[in-house]
Amino acid sequence: MKVPRQPSVGLFLPPVLISFVVLVLGTIVLLSGTGPQQQSLEPYHIIAINLSNFGHDLVPSPTKSSPKPEKTGGLFDSIVDDAKGLGQDISDNISDGIDTITDGLADKVTEKLGISEWFSLHITNTCEGMFAPNASSADAWYNITHCTPQQTRLRLDLGEILQQEINTGPLKLNLDKIPIPASVQDAIDIINDALFTLLVVYALGSTLAGLSFISSLATLILLRKKLSMFVVWVNSAVAGLGAVILLIGAGILTYLNDRGVKQINDSGKDVGISGIRGSKLITLSWISFILMLITSLYWGLATLKRVQRWIIIDSSPLRGEKTLPY
Repeated sequence: MKVPRQPSVGLFLPPVLISFVVLVLGTIVLLSGTGPQQQSLEPYHIIAINLSNFGHDLVPSPTKSSPKPEKTGGLFDSIVDDAKGLGQDISDNISDGIDTITDGLADKVTEKLGISEWFSLHITNTCEGMFAPNASSADAWYNITHCTPQQTRLRLDLGEILQQEINTGPLKLNLDKIPIPASVQDAIDIINDALFTLLVVYALGSTLAGLSFISSLATLILLRKKLSMFVVWVNSAVAGLGAVILLIGAGILTYLNDRGVKQINDSGKDVGISGIRGSKLITLSWISFILMLITSLYWGLATLKRVQRWIIIDSSPLRGEKTLPY
């Protein structure tokens, strides 16, 4: 009697590996800004608020005095004419030097005010710090100086935090001299109000990704030789529900960034406040959704008759075993 051919282990590996990757990505979305990897995961924020140009009008800066014209006698007329070309070259070099000096100007102003150059919102906490090497550098990165503890009902009040930091700074100024537009805080509040929803969504999405991983792994190890249509449908349903949840989360993150950053930029441009999109987190969220969808569709393929020739499917939904002919 011919022994039925069993399905290859490789057929069951993709959903195991993919769902595990989604579990890792979902954990990063939830825990970015916390733990020992908070510095490396800081770019994965929901949104960041750039204050590197804030408060320049509050800090007096040295002014340059205009150079006095020099009188030249007739003997020096030809020398002055010949020196014009050289003077232009010198002027260009001076301009380049000034550009280099102003690269660090924003850092000096925020340092005098005693405030951080950026604040970022994560799902369960906020972080702040300075841009390194400086705010004007093309390859500046987020250097964290402080992160709040994890909270389930997180809110960022930018005006309150700035006033506290200015009060403890060297100048001890009153923020009323350069008030933050209410619409800037309104934009931040839009994100504040959605943080708990995002926490629930990604906690649920990560849980379903974990269940999909466990279910797929159990199918690979325990049920590979007794695969029933019921198991196939369960795996597909768990992954499909996870994909729907992650789609909702990705949509919320994209909406918050589009609306929040635009409103912060429009309202805060006059006081030197701007928003920075959480592009890396958005990308991560959409990748998680796509991978979870692939997992669900992969299991769904087992319901197609053309695919069933490579796997063993029960003829009954819960028990019995049947090997399909090759």
